[in-house]
Amino acid sequence: MLYHWRTASTNLKLGLVLLTIALVVFIAGLSSGFWVKRDTLQVDVYRDTYGLWVHNKCDEPRGCHEDPLNSVYLENRGWTGWFRLTQAVECLGLICMVIALLILLLYFFVSSCKQRKALYAIILFTFLSVLFIVIGIAVFGGKMEQMGYSVGWSMGLAIAGVVLAFLAGIMEVLELR
Repeated sequence: MLYHWRTASTNLKLGLVLLTIALVVFIAGLSSGFWVKRDTLQVDVYRDTYGLWVHNKCDEPRGCHEDPLNSVYLENRGWTGWFRLTQAVECLGLICMVIALLILLLYFFVSSCKQRKALYAIILFTFLSVLFIVIGIAVFGGKMEQMGYSVGWSMGLAIAGVVLAFLAGIMEVLELR
């Protein structure tokens, strides 16, 4: 097994490392609740944040509390369509990234999987993950910016993850030469 690692090209090794880090960083961003934030000037509300799965609000006298973003909550705000789209494409991006990483690991360590077709599949799933994640970030960020929210650290992690996945895709394409 170590033999396969030593014989692999530097581009592919770098692609594997970048894609692994991208997946971890993206999962951290996807699962946390601070995609966007708004510090309000209202006396009773001093912080309002949204993730893809939860709404956090800090106000007086309740303090900070979480509200799950279920269908009823989204319908009451009129957010059902674009919010569900964002959740769906981000999940599709995550699935594609996991598939790309699994195929890449097979390509590295299983001799029968070391074919050009596998490399094409790795590249396809890597760039599909980038595409889906960018679409989700653009839709979510655009809609929330219209409502006065700014980018939070969770979205920053998701953006960092997609940039790393894109760089991994470039390394995988360089392997084709």
